[in-house]
Amino acid sequence: MSKTNKESLEKLLLFISDICEEDENEWFRKELQKKLSKFELTNNKNTSSDQLDKIEKYLKLDGFKVIDYSDIKNARVRNQLFRDSIEMSKYRLGKINDKVSFDEFCRYACLQVEELLNYFFSEKFQNKIKDANSFITKHWSEYIAPKSNKIAAISMNAKAIGFLSEYAFKYTSVSRTIDFLRDYRNELSHRNSYELNNEDNILCSLALKKLDVSSSFIDYKTTKKKDLDLFNKGRFIYLKRRQDYSEIIDTLEILKEAVITVLK
Repeated sequence: MSKTNKESLEKLLLFISDICEEDENEWFRKELQKKLSKFELTNNKNTSSDQLDKIEKYLKLDGFKVIDYSDIKNARVRNQLFRDSIEMSKYRLGKINDKVSFDEFCRYACLQVEELLNYFFSEKFQNKIKDANSFITKHWSEYIAPKSNKIAAISMNAKAIGFLSEYAFKYTSVSRTIDFLRDYRNELSHRNSYELNNEDNILCSLALKKLDVSSSFIDYKTTKKKDLDLFNKGRFIYLKRRQDYSEIIDTLEILKEAVITVLK
């Protein structure tokens, strides 16, 4: 078994350990014991490597990439992030219904982004909604605060703008990837066949205008608003079709480290 696989399994074991420590998950502990007993892990004839191989086979985690969230202090948040990371990677490797799914991969990636941003705002402002709203307004003058006294009511988009602007991610690939994940999740939730069929027409229009969506750069000062809107639509279509799994994983890693660092 490769080093990468072993590291992923070790992270998974940390996640399982956290779950087992919660009293309400006694059923999970019992079920896990039943499943693992099938592999005769207590048999002295099996080496440590053999045992890990059998766990890996059972969980179908060969080549698995689990993002390490062990430094997230809140146990429930940490467990949820691990769960979503595991599901995301299963879809990447075709472990669900034996089919690779970029759609579901992105859906679970977006869930992790949302969880990390919610965690940051909850820890940073301790449910002081006025402070959270001021934090966002500082970077987004058109922000309209929700009519609620709970930070959870603030949209993911508003939280992303506040966090990414405050910590110098606004014009980076991290910000662009997070925007893509949010937009893609919205499209998956509100599927529109007409819009999907219209994608090729949008790309053709961009080609005629010589607007290159393979690059994220466009001059916002000299480009007409109509062309900017067209470019943003084309850029979204381009990213969706390119299916860059690595960039999304890298973005999650960077966002995770940023959240952990600024909360220290």
